[in-house]
Amino acid sequence: MAKMSIIDRLKLYNERFCQNLSHGDESCHEIFEFVNRHSKLVLSAPHATRSFVCKKERIADLYTGALVQYLGEEKQVSTLIRTKFTPYKALISDYVTEHNLAEHYFLDIHGFDQDIGYDICLGIGEYEGKDYPFIQDIVKIATQYKFKTVIGHPQYRGIKGFCGRYLRKYAKPNVIQMEIHRHLRDFYQHPDIVKNATLPFLCDVINCYK
Repeated sequence: MAKMSIIDRLKLYNERFCQNLSHGDESCHEIFEFVNRHSKLVLSAPHATRSFVCKKERIADLYTGALVQYLGEEKQVSTLIRTKFTPYKALISDYVTEHNLAEHYFLDIHGFDQDIGYDICLGIGEYEGKDYPFIQDIVKIATQYKFKTVIGHPQYRGIKGFCGRYLRKYAKPNVIQMEIHRHLRDFYQHPDIVKNATLPFLCDVINCYK
């Protein structure tokens, strides 16, 4: 049997997240799927499917689940991915607390579509970049790939998400919210960009944590 291409693997992985109009696998027992590969870093995709936020249904951050699943397998990094929609609030931060995962570093992968002049937005809550481990390394790597990157964009600071909740509870700079523009993660419309730029970039970022 011929080896499956990277893009075909991503499309295969994406099937479970995009099914049921991105509600995911509604028969799945767990809302969040944690694959423990005993790494210091955990890659997370809290909006791989639709979710329930602020008393309403939130759209999925398309393709983030498949990208995180692929990277976890290839780089042997632990992953934490939302598998399905629930009509009530289910937070990744609560999962981390309940399963005693707070000692890890988290790269929390999100997606955005707006034309705001950046390719990558890094959210670190109320903190400053100088206080955050790995953040300047990520910016440097992004620059090497010619990705326009910003720390603390007003729309993507991470204050209300996993990053902000983790900081308020543990007061440790262990979570970076990484917002990736759609053209860098859409492996249907832009397979060459995802294969030759986005994935290598994320692999280089993961290497910072090893």
